[in-house]
Amino acid sequence: MRAPHTPPVLLGLAVLLALQLVGTAAVALLHLPVPGAVAGLVLLVALGAWRRTRSVPRLAAPAGNPLLAHLQLLFVPPGVGALLELSHLARNALPLALAVGASFVAGLLVAGRLLQGLLARHQERSA
Repeated sequence: MRAPHTPPVLLGLAVLLALQLVGTAAVALLHLPVPGAVAGLVLLVALGAWRRTRSVPRLAAPAGNPLLAHLQLLFVPPGVGALLELSHLARNALPLALAVGASFVAGLLVAGRLLQGLLARHQERSA
């Protein structure tokens, strides 16, 4: 008897859910301060970077591409939550503004420093 054909979208969804499950388990076991879905995403990127497992992201692509096409819909629940908690946000506006501003400046400085280092390294190699 022949095994039934698994639709690519279903297989991709199974891969994504399995990676999220592994990420959630790793976070729980290692007490990491990140969400399990983020750990699963990092694992997906690592599998894509490693030559022997490059087929894993290709298997996930049929399910991932439609999710990415409608990514804006995933921001609706946090937006509704922010609107529901608007009074809390207003009370903490100054600390939130300082945190957002400081993280923006820190990210900008790190990116600029990294770019300078990479450009200097590129100039050294081409000279």
